[in-house]
Amino acid sequence: MSEDSKDQATRAPRRRRGARLTAVASAAAVAVAGGAFWLSGGYEAWSGDGSALAGACEGDLPADRVRALLPDTALTVSSELRQDGWYCSVSGPGGAGGDARVEIRVRNAEEPFGPDGAIDPGETAVPLGGGRTGSFSYGPDDAAGAARGRVVLMLDCGTQSGDGLLAVADARLTGERTFEDGAARARLVSALVDTAEARARRTGCDTGDRTARPVQDVAAPVVDARRPLAKASGTCRGVVDAATARRWGAGTVAETAAEPAPVERCVLGSALGTPLYTFKASYGPYGEAALSSDALPANGKADSPKGHYRVTAKCPGADGTGVYEIVPDDGLALDHASLRTALKSFANTSATLHTCLPPA
Repeated sequence: MSEDSKDQATRAPRRRRGARLTAVASAAAVAVAGGAFWLSGGYEAWSGDGSALAGACEGDLPADRVRALLPDTALTVSSELRQDGWYCSVSGPGGAGGDARVEIRVRNAEEPFGPDGAIDPGETAVPLGGGRTGSFSYGPDDAAGAARGRVVLMLDCGTQSGDGLLAVADARLTGERTFEDGAARARLVSALVDTAEARARRTGCDTGDRTARPVQDVAAPVVDARRPLAKASGTCRGVVDAATARRWGAGTVAETAAEPAPVERCVLGSALGTPLYTFKASYGPYGEAALSSDALPANGKADSPKGHYRVTAKCPGADGTGVYEIVPDDGLALDHASLRTALKSFANTSATLHTCLPPA
């Protein structure tokens, strides 16, 4: 498999999900007799106001939001169903620095990533909040800095574990525009949310009652988020008690808000901020990928030589299998009992946010 996957169209037990977009692909293949537009990556070009984009990507693209992100340029729009998911791309000339672009991908959350195709949410990604499981980060091309943004979003198609979609938006702005502008972040997140929900309806994914609030504000990623351990209020809150922190030499944390995200991190550091212990929670295909690591079960009898432990939880919808890990920095003296206890505390907090069963 490559980085994305085949999505499904019917709602039968378990394997129905892998067929959701595959079924659409089969239908599209029949249409090839009348023209190879869709599966061959056919395109049309528009320019002008947002209404000119209204039919783009089978009508699933929110034209006004995309036009606001990429103003004052002729846009080329293409939609394509590949083996690894559905793509919708909008681009326009951006000068010497490269094209302005928004690309949206929607795939089945249950399908694992390919060996070299993982979609990295970004180490500095911040949760979207508003009742959504998602994140925003600058990148993935660091050379472009805040001119590039990535949004990762998970949508439930039911309560059965693994039944959902993973949607990703990558964008590049040009000129003086960057995603340091909160309005630009909100537009990109809204564009992905609207496109993913429209695509979900089109492919038979029942997202149920909408409990998420409209996108109004998206926090900016913070590259250096260190703060004193005693002031931890997000993913690191309550992970270790004061006595354990003293034994470990931990005095700072780098954390994000305690809101659901596809990947959540908490880093305990020394008093000077040097990373010592990294906790990570991974869901959906990110959880499946984490299962291939060399971590040992925290509930097992064997001690990990590197102190790398994990626990797992069964979660509803797109979250699938939650995988929770602790990774100590190389060379640390390992307090295995405390490592296991701290990991379970971190895992329980994250699993509760995602309404998962208790980790084990």
